[in-house]
Amino acid sequence: MRYHLQEKEDMFEATVSEKITFSDLEGFREIISKMLESGSSQNVVDLADVEFIDSAGLGMLLLARDEVSKTDANLTLRAPQGQVRKMFEVARFDEMFTIDD
Repeated sequence: MRYHLQEKEDMFEATVSEKITFSDLEGFREIISKMLESGSSQNVVDLADVEFIDSAGLGMLLLARDEVSKTDANLTLRAPQGQVRKMFEVARFDEMFTIDD
């Protein structure tokens, strides 16, 4: 997993690429930590360049959602493609997250 973090006004954006798997847990925790530190009310995880996600990766997104919701902020997942989109459909992420295409 590769990622780039950016803050602008009251929005925090994490652009993630390649894959999100169990081995990326430490890096993903860093993303969540920076997201919370930013104090932004709008948080976005851009998944347009993520080619693969496993069940642990789905769990990491749920963890991010839970941590962000404790601060009364929002978390949006942006542009899941291919296998990631299919995993979201199977896991019914559309019912748990705001997903922007």
